[in-house]
This record gives sequence, structure tokens and C-alpha cells, in this order.
Amino acid sequence: MSSSASLRSIGGSVRQTSKNQRPGVGRLITVELRKMVNTRSGFWVPIAVAALTALVSIIAASNHGGNDGTFAHVLHAASVPGAYLLPVMGVLLICSEYSQRTTLTTYTLVPNRWRVLGAKLGASLIVSTIATVAALLCTVVAASAFGHAPGGTGSLPLTIILQAWLFLAGGMVMGMAFGAAILVSAPAIVGYLLLPVVWNGLASNIGWLATPARWLDSDSTLGPLTTQNLSGIQWAHAAATFALWIGVPLVVGLTRIGRGDLD
Repeated sequence: MSSSASLRSIGGSVRQTSKNQRPGVGRLITVELRKMVNTRSGFWVPIAVAALTALVSIIAASNHGGNDGTFAHVLHAASVPGAYLLPVMGVLLICSEYSQRTTLTTYTLVPNRWRVLGAKLGASLIVSTIATVAALLCTVVAASAFGHAPGGTGSLPLTIILQAWLFLAGGMVMGMAFGAAILVSAPAIVGYLLLPVVWNGLASNIGWLATPARWLDSDSTLGPLTTQNLSGIQWAHAAATFALWIGVPLVVGLTRIGRGDLD
């Protein structure tokens, strides 16, 4: 075999080895899921979501002697703990890389930062799906045990279930977006919780903000996702809300992470 042929063979082997060593998307997502529970806060937040979801489901189903214990009512209540706590997990999923100073290791092993961020997004969607399934299970059990008599628990359309998933997944991605924009856990969590409240306060006191508020108020635009089939205008309101509270901080965050130095 000639020397040039040998070099081509060696080069091909190196390229093949490098390609085989590149972690796949599934492996990256598995790593990100593991990172979620490796810290104290990451360990206790999902436990708190599960416990509060079960507790709220029971309370909602048994409230007022079961008169309000329909599937739709209980699912709406059961989604509330996840709606508040999953965004915190989203913030920690991004910011823990910087607070734990693991960014250098992460981006050395996977130099393409967009692949890492994509894996974090995939992990967040998986967690949101698990939270939705847990809320559904708690809803069915609690409404059947404490709600109306058999046959009176009402229906739970597939569209409401899918909207409930979007409600939880959107909230977690929103937390990720704020975490990416700020990169520090505490300010990111405060910003996520405080900015919509400040917006609502301004809109209620400034007349010309009343109309934009109907499009961008996350409480009024996203709340109906777990209670009713959205109309066309309601979907437009929800899309505008996601565009503001996810799109804007995400663009800032992607710019910071993509161009920032590694500590």
C-alpha cells in the first residue's frame, strides 16, 4: 500500500472515530435531565411539583362537597403548581452551568453551544410532558374519588389536555429564556416573576396600555389554556405573549451565550 493511500486510510479512521465519539442528541438530553436533579434545588423542585399537584388535585376535587370536582376544574387546579415551579427548573437548567462553573467543561466536551441549548430545550419538554401526565393522573384519581358521582365528572377533551401541556411547557421554556438572558439564578427567577406583575400594574394605571395588555398579559392570555378550547383571537393573544416573554429574553440569552467567554 502506498504512503498516500495509508494516510487516506488513517485520516478516514480518525474522522470516523471522531464522528463516533460525538455524543448524540439523545445522550445530550439524558445528561441534561441528570443535571436537573444533581443539585439540592434541582432535586427538591420536581418533588415539590409532584406533591403539590397531588394535594391541589384533592383539594380541588373535594371543594364545596365535590360540586366543583369535574375533570376540567381539577386539571386546571392541578396545573397551577407546575406553572409556578417548572419555570424555576427552567431557570436553574441554564443558570446552574454558570453558578456551578461547569460551562468550560460542558462546552469543551460539546463545542457546539447550540447543540447543548437544544438538548436543554429537549429535556425541558420531556419534564413538562411528565408533569402534564402527573397532573392528568392526579386529576382522574382525585375527581373520581372526591368529585361528582360516577358519570358526573364531565368530559376532558384532548384539546384541553394538549393545551395544558403547552401551558406547562411554555412556562418552563419561558424560565429557560429568562435564565439565558440573565445567567444568574436569583435575578432570573425574580425577573420572571416580577416583570409580568409590573406590566399588569402599568397597564391597569395607564389607559393607552390597556389594549396591548390584553395581548401580552400572561395571566389572562395563557390561563384559558387549561379551561377551554381557545378561539382564534385567544390563540393570537397566547402567541403574542409567548413571543414577548419567550422570544425577547431568548434572543438576548442566545446572543450572550453564543458570544460570551467561558469562565
